[in-house]
Amino acid sequence: MSDNSIDYEKGLTFEKVWASIQKLGDKIEGLTDKYDAIFEREAKERQKAKEERQKEDAERRKDADERMKKLEKVVEETSRELKKNMGSLHNSFGTLIEHLVAPNIAEKFNELGYHFNRIFRKGLEIYENGQTVTEVDIVLENDKTIALVEIKSKPNMRDIKEHLERMQTVRRNLEQSGKTSKELIGAIAGAIFPDFVKKFAIDSGFYVITQTGDTVKIDVPENFKPRIF
Repeated sequence: MSDNSIDYEKGLTFEKVWASIQKLGDKIEGLTDKYDAIFEREAKERQKAKEERQKEDAERRKDADERMKKLEKVVEETSRELKKNMGSLHNSFGTLIEHLVAPNIAEKFNELGYHFNRIFRKGLEIYENGQTVTEVDIVLENDKTIALVEIKSKPNMRDIKEHLERMQTVRRNLEQSGKTSKELIGAIAGAIFPDFVKKFAIDSGFYVITQTGDTVKIDVPENFKPRIF
């Protein structure tokens, strides 16, 4: 029969065992303090990194705010300049009507055989039920025909469509006033006239009036017939 008994160190006492346990506890405590220090250092590093990121984010936001303020200033200055230029354009546009288009428009239409003997150079407002429903830049009239001329510095497609609506409004107003005997024709005048807009105007039955030097001319394509509204 084998001997399975354990041989303990002779002379081992409770005090020695307890002392060994205390030494082990001291080692464990030392390791705990060591790891606590490591964890604390890592926590401080993470906190420092977080604070640095927050600082960088704050600097980026500040930089973005400064760029936005500069952009807003540029937009504001551009807007003021645009309004100023639009005012100058409006004044130039008024000068175009007063000094270029209006004095020559009747003459140019008369060369086409209309012989207008009345011209409203300062425009005309059309009223319905006491309210202005449309405005016309220049109106020419004789005993048979009324011509409505819309003037734009640079006509576009929408201007042509709006003039078509204007013609219908004036026709309706004439009928309501009992003036149904006169023909109603339209024209678009422009200092700068894109070709595709000019074609659309002509296809819509409008005379096209363009600037040439210090006067104007009416572009009349071959076989062109104005639309009678």
